[in-house]
Amino acid sequence: MRAYRLEEPEQRIAPEELATHGVMSWSVPSDEGARAAMIDAIKREQGYVDEDFIELGPATPNLEAICAKFDREHFHTEDEVRFVVAGDGIFDVRDGGDQWIRIEVAEGDMIVIPARKYHRFYLGERKQIRCMRLFANHEGWTPLYRSD
Repeated sequence: MRAYRLEEPEQRIAPEELATHGVMSWSVPSDEGARAAMIDAIKREQGYVDEDFIELGPATPNLEAICAKFDREHFHTEDEVRFVVAGDGIFDVRDGGDQWIRIEVAEGDMIVIPARKYHRFYLGERKQIRCMRLFANHEGWTPLYRSD
């Protein structure tokens, strides 16, 4: 995972600083047993009760329309939790001063964008990502867009 302010891409932001903005992140082990134990612990500690997988790639029908839902600034009423199983993507998240922090995620990264935190999402250059999504419930996952 690589995080930095959009206006200062050469200055990396550590996971501890991301946490001050409410964004939690982990590097998930590649070992199946260790990975399952870590994800189970996160689900228990954070109250996530359901999971599914989503995959987007060049062969995905209506890929541009799907991505257009998430590249506009929005928030959800529940946490947005992603564990990247394969591929990569980019989350831009607003900090407390309304400035953008870019977070590049790749295979093995887990990120939690907290409820009501404005953000947007883009696929990486390869236009390919497969993620496990964790939910407290599915009702709070509809994107609510920021007014201009």
